[in-house]
Amino acid sequence: MSNEAKVGIFIVAIVAVFAALSFTIGELDLKRRGTYPVSMVFSTVEGLNKGSQLVLAGVQVGSVEDITLNADYSALVRTQVYEDVRIPIDSQASIATRGVLGDKIIVIQPGNSDNMIEPGGNLARTSVPPSLDDLLVQLGELAGNLTELSFSLNATLGDEETLWAILTNLRNLTEESSSLVAENREEISGIITGLRRITDILADASGSFTSATEEFGEIVSTINAGEGTIGRLVRDDALYVSLVGFLDSLQHITSGIDEESTISMLMNDPALYGNLLAISENIRIITDELAEGRGTLGMLLTDEELYANLQEAVRSANLAAQGIEEQMPVTVLGTILGLIW
Repeated sequence: MSNEAKVGIFIVAIVAVFAALSFTIGELDLKRRGTYPVSMVFSTVEGLNKGSQLVLAGVQVGSVEDITLNADYSALVRTQVYEDVRIPIDSQASIATRGVLGDKIIVIQPGNSDNMIEPGGNLARTSVPPSLDDLLVQLGELAGNLTELSFSLNATLGDEETLWAILTNLRNLTEESSSLVAENREEISGIITGLRRITDILADASGSFTSATEEFGEIVSTINAGEGTIGRLVRDDALYVSLVGFLDSLQHITSGIDEESTISMLMNDPALYGNLLAISENIRIITDELAEGRGTLGMLLTDEELYANLQEAVRSANLAAQGIEEQMPVTVLGTILGLIW
């Protein structure tokens, strides 16, 4: 047997001895301290084995007793917890990695509940962090995205000469902008002043708008309170009933307009409509002639001289009538005296 083989066998034996001692010490520790069972369910327990530590605040408080597969393809982990350690019922368990070698452990994050998990109970809140393989896959995808981004930037910006041209254009643009601002400082100040005035006007307008909205709110409140005409229309049931009655009466009137009624004839008889149209046309002709002073009545309406003569004649007739009234008593008295004598 070669020396290399002897060295290999020796190393394997040493490792086996250390493994046996570790397992034996763990078993002795569990047997020496009382425990109680607690179950928990994970979506995956990759890397977790029987005997893996159960850790709370960095301190081992138990170990994994058994791992089985549920009917829904989740992993049921049965653990043994030291009997002097009580775990709140709202605690959370997660699988983590300890040490350089990557040993898997179960880490308990204690909750705040006053109720504790009873022996044989279940810790319902569990989580599984992404595995190293998942992280490597995500890292590979990120590297691919960065590569595509660099290619896109190279295609957009081009070579070194293109970059220098872009920088030169930016510098020229900033210089031209500075000179433009310096040359038009007064105009820019005027524009800023105008904008300030506009903002002041808008501020005043916003105050007016606020007042208008408040007034509108008062109007709506008044209407809701049943005040005013509109409020009574909205809130007064009696007025609503009266309005409904009026509409019913109006409907009754309109339904009473049949084909034999006068209103129906006015609306539907073409001959009667023609007669009314002819009468209105004649009235228009007469009024036009009166306005133009045609005929006796038209002259009376428009001729000032004829109106004055007529007024004078009426005045003379009134005077004559008064004279007759004054002379009538004397004449009657003379007649009576003649009869007596």
